[in-house]
Amino acid sequence: MSWENAVTSAYAAGCRLVFASGTEFSAPEGMRVFACEGAQTAVYAALGASLSGARALAVLGAGDELPDSRVTGGVAVLMPGAGEEHPSLRAAFAASEHEDRIVALDPGAAHTAETDVPEARKYRKQPERFAAECTREEMCPGCPYRGVYYAAAKLWLRTIGDGGCSLLGGKRPFLALDAAWGRGTAAAALAGFTAALPESARDTAAVTAACDLSEGGLRLLAGTGGTLIIVDEKKGGADPAELCRRCGIEPAELAANDINGLEAALRAVPGAEGARVIIVRGECALLNMGGAARTYETDANRCRRCGACSKLGCPAISGRSPVIDAEKCVGCGMCASVCKCSAIRERA
Repeated sequence: MSWENAVTSAYAAGCRLVFASGTEFSAPEGMRVFACEGAQTAVYAALGASLSGARALAVLGAGDELPDSRVTGGVAVLMPGAGEEHPSLRAAFAASEHEDRIVALDPGAAHTAETDVPEARKYRKQPERFAAECTREEMCPGCPYRGVYYAAAKLWLRTIGDGGCSLLGGKRPFLALDAAWGRGTAAAALAGFTAALPESARDTAAVTAACDLSEGGLRLLAGTGGTLIIVDEKKGGADPAELCRRCGIEPAELAANDINGLEAALRAVPGAEGARVIIVRGECALLNMGGAARTYETDANRCRRCGACSKLGCPAISGRSPVIDAEKCVGCGMCASVCKCSAIRERA
């Protein structure tokens, strides 16, 4: 069976999104086809679309590896030589949804004469199903991810993580992580999600480390929309701003401790068109363990016990009347930036 016939069969089975790597074909009117750079981009974009509840098709080359992931809407992968057998793509999508997994089949076995446009599934936040486990319990003092997830939680954003420390956004006090499939996957997954739900580009963001940034995912995101937050932990490698510009996106750049600036940038997203990239720059706390040049303390006379600083989840801050442990404080200043009553100041 030709690729065109297989894709037409997917359309008849209620699929409206195709993410294709290295293969060109025509598609029925009303089906959106996205050319992807690499199999990983195509697969994780399909998983992002599935997260929204949509059925999605990924078209790959022979021998490409597939992740072991749960799905919401069905995810079918057309790949030459794939071993699964289903009587139709309609049955393949149904099996994917019923068995909660990706289904892969050879395009020659993807025939169907049946039309099945199922009732659309709806997005539900289920991080226990879609976010990878993180072995660490909390962010280090001064972690550049802290302000990102503080702002995301405050603004009630849907957030797709990546790997490494981005997974800590799912921990308390943030609980701000909706899904995460691993390093280098966030941009593609966000692109798939916003392709399936264009209106979600206003309140959905992905978070990735600069060292894990996927150029293929970034190029795909440029055509779908959404907000990508790149955390540059100063671990070396190419400047993410240059990569963004090569993909046609002019990024905004902020310091990691500028939480108010980050919140303002995220609030501006609803009026923006296309992809929005915000680069948050701040050194990984583990790279600077030599002691802080400055530390902070609270002024009990000014403190109103509003709890804003406690919502940062910083290990250096404790108590209902917040006390900052000088031994743990690394002097990042995030607590001072969120304090509205000027009760946090540099220690004399």
